[in-house]
Amino acid sequence: MPELPDVEIERRHAERWVVGHAIRHVHVPEPEILEDTSPAALGRRLHGRRVTGSRRHGKYLFLETDGAPWLLLHFGMTGHLERVGKAAQAPAYTDFTLVLDDDSAVAYVAPRKLGRVGVIDDPNAYVAAQGLGPDVLRLDREGFADLAEGRRGGTKCWLMDQAAMAGLGNVYTDEILFRARLHPKTPVAALDADGLHRLFEAVSEVLRTAIEAGADPARLPEDCLLPHREPGAACPRCGGDVQQIKACGRTAYFCPACQPRPDGQ
Repeated sequence: MPELPDVEIERRHAERWVVGHAIRHVHVPEPEILEDTSPAALGRRLHGRRVTGSRRHGKYLFLETDGAPWLLLHFGMTGHLERVGKAAQAPAYTDFTLVLDDDSAVAYVAPRKLGRVGVIDDPNAYVAAQGLGPDVLRLDREGFADLAEGRRGGTKCWLMDQAAMAGLGNVYTDEILFRARLHPKTPVAALDADGLHRLFEAVSEVLRTAIEAGADPARLPEDCLLPHREPGAACPRCGGDVQQIKACGRTAYFCPACQPRPDGQ
């Protein structure tokens, strides 16, 4: 599933391709992608509106219009935006298209059709209704530490809990824990001030590096875990074997030498 860096890249695409333009038409060839609306209702609310800004919260993207409604985009497992030139055919697996006032179009493409598109009045109210925690990239050190207070369970599970903090998923939490030298199952309650500091710094460093790399793990520096994220691969730090375990029902990759199991685990 797209994580915060992926959605931030899509937000930047929307800033370049959509913001500042008026919406001339809305096409919805796959209506099941819509959330709490219909193609006709979506078109009525967006037709003629000028897109004035963008906002991301965790894995959600919101596009503001000059007439109050916001366009909601959630990219599911495989969704992304593609710019379509004048008179060009929409890409395969296009679920939703905005035709703009310059006759260009932006297509929401999702081969697995697990995302969501809708129109809302207030992103803050929507975020609250979804039970999302704060956007992880907007947390400061004190806020991050406050979220850990009284938390039970493993660190990887905590980082992935969207109700605790929004934006992280299975892939980037592996890189974050590798950077912080923490085992995926280290209990949050076992983290001392130094451990929390390392973890917070790793979250910021990994997310910003991933965004600079265009959210492409293959473009990350070679000293990152993600380019080596498979069983038996050589750890980029110590050369030991990368291993996998289950954490929160997901497969976690880590280096046992660099990320030793906590005592008693």
